[in-house]
Amino acid sequence: MPALDPWVIYDHPIRSKNDKGVLVDKPIWTPHKGQLIIANNYTTNQVLDAGRRFGKSINGAKKLLPEAFVAKSLANQLKIDGLRREFWIVGPEYSDAEKEFRVIYNDLRALGVPFDRPGTYNDPIGGSLHISLWEGTFQIHGKSSKYPEQLVGEGLCGAIMSEAAKQKEIIWDKFIRPTLLDFNGWSFHSSTPEGKNHFYKHWQFGQDPANKDWASWKMPSWRNHFVFTEETVDEHVYRLVELSRQNPGASIYSLAEQHRLIIDSKILGMINDSTPESFLQEIAAEFTEFVGRVFKEFDEETHVTDLVFNPAWQTVGAVDYGFTNPSVWLLVQLGPWGEINVLDEIYEEGLDPTEFAAEIKRRQLNPQGLHFFYPDPADPAASQILERTLGIRAKAGTGGELNNRLNHIRKALKTPRTVIDEHSIDLEETGLYEGETRPQLMFDRRCARTIQDFLNYRYPDKKEETSTKQQELPMKKDDHGPEALGRMFAGIFGSYAKPGGARMHKANFSTRSRKEKEKVQAVTPKSPGFMRPALHERTGTDFPKVNKRTRRL
Repeated sequence: MPALDPWVIYDHPIRSKNDKGVLVDKPIWTPHKGQLIIANNYTTNQVLDAGRRFGKSINGAKKLLPEAFVAKSLANQLKIDGLRREFWIVGPEYSDAEKEFRVIYNDLRALGVPFDRPGTYNDPIGGSLHISLWEGTFQIHGKSSKYPEQLVGEGLCGAIMSEAAKQKEIIWDKFIRPTLLDFNGWSFHSSTPEGKNHFYKHWQFGQDPANKDWASWKMPSWRNHFVFTEETVDEHVYRLVELSRQNPGASIYSLAEQHRLIIDSKILGMINDSTPESFLQEIAAEFTEFVGRVFKEFDEETHVTDLVFNPAWQTVGAVDYGFTNPSVWLLVQLGPWGEINVLDEIYEEGLDPTEFAAEIKRRQLNPQGLHFFYPDPADPAASQILERTLGIRAKAGTGGELNNRLNHIRKALKTPRTVIDEHSIDLEETGLYEGETRPQLMFDRRCARTIQDFLNYRYPDKKEETSTKQQELPMKKDDHGPEALGRMFAGIFGSYAKPGGARMHKANFSTRSRKEKEKVQAVTPKSPGFMRPALHERTGTDFPKVNKRTRRL
C-alpha cells in the first residue's frame, strides 16, 4: 500500500466560519493534546478508554480520512483485481455508529470528494449509513451490533468499534476480528468503561509492552482543553472525589477552595452533580467503578486465584436451572472456619435436566463426598432428575427474597478469613500464604462465566420518579452464576437480618461421623488467635491481590 502522511490530509485548509461568523481558512482537523497522542500512534489495534466529551468519536473517524485517498491511488488496480477497500463502523445501535460516520461524511464533503451516486446514503434512522468512492473501490458502512446477522461480508481493511464496552464480546471475537485477517486490517475500539468487561480486557492488551499489536490509553474528559479550558490537576480531582465521600453533604466548591484544589469549573460542576461512582466511570474513565454494579465488592485481583480441591472440606453443589438461559452448576467447598471456595462451573445453554445431570457426571463435578446440592426451588422436577442421576439430595430453604441472597453474597465478599496451612493441600498452588488474610468467598479462574456475571450483574441505570419494588431489583441479565450461588447461601444461612446477622439453618449437610470430623480437625490445627472467626468479620479489609500469583498451565 502506498505510504501516506495523514497530516497532509489533516492540515489541508478548508473554508469555514469562525466564532464571529467570518469565513476563514483552517485545517480540517486540529486535535487537542489527548487526541494528538493517539493520532500519532500507528499500532494495528488501538483501544481508547475515554470520558465523555473527550472527542473519542472524532479520533476514530479521522483514521478513515487518509484511507479514502490511499484507495484513490489504488482504484484502477482494485477494479482490475475485482477488489475494494472496505471499512466498518460498528456501534450498539445505528445512532452510535452515526457519530463517527457523520464526521467522516462531513470531512469528505468539505474536501469536495465526489460521492458515488447511487451508493452513498446517510440515514441513521433507517439504518442506511454507506459511503462509496472511486466507483465502489472505497466503502464505509455503519453497522449495528444489535443485528449480528448483518455483520457478514468480505474482508475488511479496518473496523471502528464505537462504544465498545456496551457491545457483546462475541461481536468482536466472532464477527469482526476474523474479517480483518485477509487484508491485515486495523481496529479502533473506543468507549467509556462499564466495569471490567471485555473492553477492559482489550485495554489490558494495549498496556502489555510485549504485545506489539495493541496500544491503549485512558483519557479523562478534562484532557479536552477545547471544552475544559481551565487548568485541572489529575491528583486534585481524585482527592476531591475522596473528600466528597468522607464529607457527605459538604459543598464540593467549599471543599475544593478549602484544600486549594486546581480543577476546571465545569469538572467541579460534574463532581457536584454526580455520585462518586458515576463521575469516576463517566468522566474520569476509570475501570474501578461500574455504576449500578450489584457486587461492587467483587474484585478479580483479590477474589480470583487458582484454587485446589481440599479433601478435608465439605463439598456441595449450587444450581440455577435454564434451557434458553444457561443451566449453571457450581462446585463449592466450605471450609471449617467459614471459607467458601467456588472451584468449577458448568454454564451452558440448551440443556434439559437430563442432559444437565449427564454433563455434571461427564465433567466429574460430582466428586466423592458430595452429598447435597442447593437448587432453584421453582423447578422441583429438575431437582428430582439430578437427585436420581447423581445420587445426591436436594436441600430445601433455597427460596425467599432475592435481596436476602444478594446480601449474603456481598457479606461473604467483604468478610476476611485468615489462611492456615491445613497440610491436606499445597498452599503454593493457590497463591495464598499462611497467615495472610483472604476473602471468605473466592473463585477459581476456571469459573470464567460466573466471574463475568459478578463483574457485569447490575441495577437499572436510572429510577423513575415513582419508585417501585421492581425498580430496586437488578436487571435479569448476567445473573445466572449469582443466582446459583445465592441458592446455596439461602439454604445454609437462611434470612439475612440486621443487626443480629444471618440465621443459620440447623441442617447437617455432612455424612461424616463425629470421629471422622475430629480426625479431620486433628490434621488441620488452627492457632488460638484464629479460633473465633467472628473477631475477624470486619468490613473494608484490604485483601492481597492474588489473581496473578499463580496460573494453571
